[in-house]
Amino acid sequence: MTPDALFDEFSSGFDDRRFSAGLLVAFIDFYVALGVPDGDHADFAAVLARFPQRTVTSARKRANTLIVARGDGSTLSLRPFYNAAERFFRAEHHRYDYPSCAPHATQAWIDYRPWLDALAGYGSEVLAALRARVVQYVLDTLVSQDFDPSTVRSEPPLFLHLLEDFDLSARRGEPTGAAYQGLAFGFLRADNPHLQIEIDKVRTGSKRLQRIGDIDAWDGARLALSAEVKQFELREDDVPDLAGFAHETGRRGALGLIVATSFRPGTRERLEANGLKTLSRADLRRIVALWDPLKQRTAVASLIYYARHVEKNASLGDRIDAFLQSRTRTQTP
Repeated sequence: MTPDALFDEFSSGFDDRRFSAGLLVAFIDFYVALGVPDGDHADFAAVLARFPQRTVTSARKRANTLIVARGDGSTLSLRPFYNAAERFFRAEHHRYDYPSCAPHATQAWIDYRPWLDALAGYGSEVLAALRARVVQYVLDTLVSQDFDPSTVRSEPPLFLHLLEDFDLSARRGEPTGAAYQGLAFGFLRADNPHLQIEIDKVRTGSKRLQRIGDIDAWDGARLALSAEVKQFELREDDVPDLAGFAHETGRRGALGLIVATSFRPGTRERLEANGLKTLSRADLRRIVALWDPLKQRTAVASLIYYARHVEKNASLGDRIDAFLQSRTRTQTP
């Protein structure tokens, strides 16, 4: 079989047995490693006469691939050469339509005995040219699926930026604590899309509204979660003031959250001993850093809703808008 005839046989059957490309490359590399080219081998039988086939592996199991013995007592297997060809097509050149099937491919070597016969008689230059031709055929036929970062529109994690850098200090006309309460609302709204979240203006008075915390989250008629939001560092002296909140969430079987900007040492432990969970601004940042863009957008939209339609505070809403616009501009390529 001439090199052209062998290539035509390979290319005509490639669509049905794509692994044959890697097998043909592996055959060539296998022969080169054995020193077969230019060695006056008429066919595969002549190769086996010089390098006897081994049907049992070193682990004394039946060999599922082509293994031969070399003169120095070592053996050589076809499998590593096929693995290298598969990595070349898939990992290095991103032709993921090339199959990942090394065990099956190398077990099928016996079906390609005519190729091994023909290859045994080719010289090293002919083998190198045929190998290059096979490789180029695969690269030209299969589409590269390499990831191109330039095709992806980068979306800045805006809610994370808000948690990191938005100034919580109230400006003229803004109620103290509104900024952090809005951030807590945005976080809980995005993190609990299955719950109905209720919130009112800061300092409205939860008891007067027959609510438990600053932010209540409902699963139908059941209170699932309630949060008290404190835009300051919470100290141990503040813990007794939250005893009623702990009692109300506890008797309803709800998750009680204390969301503060930070906590003095020992404060978290006392709160959690009362059945409450604590979140600081740093905790929120760590969690939100793991969020996908959709969740970030939901939290930002919830914060804007709170500022514009709950607090109805133009100053806070304008500050949020200005912050978001500045971060969006800095992320634009």
